[in-house]
Amino acid sequence: MRISYSQFRTYQRCPHAYWLQYVQRVPVPVPPELHFGAAVHDALHRMYDPGQLQMPSLEEVIDAFIQSWRGRESQVAEEKRGPYFEEGVNALRMHYEKHCQREEGRRTAATELSFSVELSGSHSLSGRIDRVDVLPERKLEVIDYKTSRRMQPVTVLENDAQLAIYRMAAGKLYPGFEITTALFFLLHDYQMEIAQTEQFLAETKDDILDAIVSIELQEFDPRPGTHCEWCAYRAHCLLFRAPVEPDNLDIDIAAALREYAEADTAGKEADARKDQAKELINRYLDQCQAERVEQSGYLAERRAYKRVTRWDIERLREILAPLGKWDAVTQVNTTALRRLADSRGVPREVRKAIEEAATYSESRMLRVRSLADDEDIEDKGS
Repeated sequence: MRISYSQFRTYQRCPHAYWLQYVQRVPVPVPPELHFGAAVHDALHRMYDPGQLQMPSLEEVIDAFIQSWRGRESQVAEEKRGPYFEEGVNALRMHYEKHCQREEGRRTAATELSFSVELSGSHSLSGRIDRVDVLPERKLEVIDYKTSRRMQPVTVLENDAQLAIYRMAAGKLYPGFEITTALFFLLHDYQMEIAQTEQFLAETKDDILDAIVSIELQEFDPRPGTHCEWCAYRAHCLLFRAPVEPDNLDIDIAAALREYAEADTAGKEADARKDQAKELINRYLDQCQAERVEQSGYLAERRAYKRVTRWDIERLREILAPLGKWDAVTQVNTTALRRLADSRGVPREVRKAIEEAATYSESRMLRVRSLADDEDIEDKGS
């Protein structure tokens, strides 16, 4: 399988978003910041392209941005076009004036460099590096442009898989060079050098191969989190898509939500009312093929949970004993075994086998939230 960094990042964040984007190819609008970033990248490619005999003028770099932006601005809300355009021109002008004179000994070897690196067997990793600069003493700097306004702390960026992937690719494309990586935040005109260990590079490669295995096994369950608030695929997600009411639906969902909330505040004597309302809400969600509904000031959501009910001890012994890991298992419980499976040095196929040695049960939790007071009313085992 061939996977790109963008695909890997999407799968890590949410396998269901990966399925919607790369398997089902559900069309969604491109965010305006991506159009802006692409136009800026085109201008920087024009500035640093090593195929030209000399550095282009500022006007030529700005014109490259304008031409690229004009081809994209129709997909950006009209009220945002002017601010994005002005910000791009100003940032590029500031960048050009500061960097048009290259430091001695630095030259650009490539811009927008496409790569494909073999990971193992039939699996490969593809992508594109913004810029590669050659420095004195056989040093190489891989530069990734950022057009976001927010700069994350260097301690966070040191664990950025993207730079690890680019360094991995540069090592294959330019053997014999000492490779460093950097992020250039254009809107701040600031370059941040990022140091990553060889161990982190190896761990990143393992994480990519783990993702490939999961994709090939078609593991595409939603992975909810804070990213759901801005996900472009939210309207298509199993967890967030709007209910589609069948013609023969006979449930007053607004009344059921209200009854559930009122019964919850009435104490134990209202448990029967609450159970009846819960049954109606769950039936409504089942019939409407949805996991959430918002009506009359209340939001009801369901989440599925999977827990281990039993471990096959003999199977675990067969898996772990040949690796010399069985003696380290002092007790068979889910937390300890998953900690062992996640430890470095445990092959991916062994991790998968450990998971398969468990028997699971699934349950769902219904949560009803008042949108007025933001209070959660939870009921597990729905």
